[in-house]
Amino acid sequence: MERRPMRITSLFSGVRLRSTKIAIAAPQKVASVAKSCVTKMIVDPWSVSPEAVDALAAQFFAASLFPYLGFLYYLGRDEVKCPKLANFGFRFLLVFVFATIPAGIYAKVHYHDILANIDWLHGGAESLLTITNLLIVLGFRGAMTPNVIDAVPTESAKTEESPMRMNSTIVPALITSLGSFLSLAALGSLHVEPANALSFPTWVIHVSSLVEWLVAMGLVWKYAEVTDNPAWKGLTWGMLPLHTSGICACTYHLFYNAPSLNILVALQAALTFFGNGTLVAAAYRISRSEKKTMAAHKSVSSQSEKRNISLVGFEDLAVQLQQDSNAKFLLKLFGISCVGSALVKWGSLAIDAPFEPTLALSLSIIVIPTVLNMAKWAVRSNKEMSDFGGFL
Repeated sequence: MERRPMRITSLFSGVRLRSTKIAIAAPQKVASVAKSCVTKMIVDPWSVSPEAVDALAAQFFAASLFPYLGFLYYLGRDEVKCPKLANFGFRFLLVFVFATIPAGIYAKVHYHDILANIDWLHGGAESLLTITNLLIVLGFRGAMTPNVIDAVPTESAKTEESPMRMNSTIVPALITSLGSFLSLAALGSLHVEPANALSFPTWVIHVSSLVEWLVAMGLVWKYAEVTDNPAWKGLTWGMLPLHTSGICACTYHLFYNAPSLNILVALQAALTFFGNGTLVAAAYRISRSEKKTMAAHKSVSSQSEKRNISLVGFEDLAVQLQQDSNAKFLLKLFGISCVGSALVKWGSLAIDAPFEPTLALSLSIIVIPTVLNMAKWAVRSNKEMSDFGGFL
């Protein structure tokens, strides 16, 4: 019985020792917990589970199909006079939409992962979106310049080429990009790409889709001028949310599909739903437009001489390169996409940001280009006194 007090004393002393240790370590643990809570608030301010985010994104993507079908209905009406190839391109998007469904299921069942992490499936599905955009671009381009496409420029046309067109070869751009990458590499050691990093061809597909959509927006704006129907400019504004949706996807991939940024997928889906809504509204307005239209086959060159448009972005490439054949035009778009993809894929390895994902940084990458894009079209609308192309 005498040993029991000793055991009790020993036990209490042990408790005191342990409590002392806890007291000493408490500030560190509190700081660690606080830091974890702050980080969680930055990444997920509403504490929404990844499953809930995925479900929300799926609902938005599914719901976005209905306004897009309405857009196709109005766009296909005879009074709209949409170029046939462009109309087919917008309809071809349904192939991309329905192809991603079995691709996503196969990725889940066979690889037990999301589609974005399976490069060959992901790139294959996204290539259908690139084809869609190319069909839209070529459709509007061909409708406005039927006598220029696939034709050899005259001597007078060559002498009147803009500086941008004279310097539009991709070789200087490639050399500059390579030099930039080597400079970044010289500043410090490069990070090692994660296993789910997008391959270079898949990055080219993503970047080209963004570039082509901007070019399509510019062509739709010009189509409003050559047809003397400002309502078409509303379609350019209607296309803007979908471009931002594409930026969301590329930003998510830039951070290697970090689970902490799953909210970007939901944002992409919400913008897709909203963008399809603005498309159907714009197409409805075009179909209801009572303004008389000019011949749709009027050359863009006369319009560019009248307005003296200067290059301010990718949306003007179709006008500045109007003398190029389709093959040369597409080759230059491909070159631009390759340059941009190389800078994103390998240039990002020289910085820490893609490997330390934060919601604030990812949103800034999305918001800043969107605001600049909106500002460009707003300036054009105000200069042309077109009340935002009649969209508002």
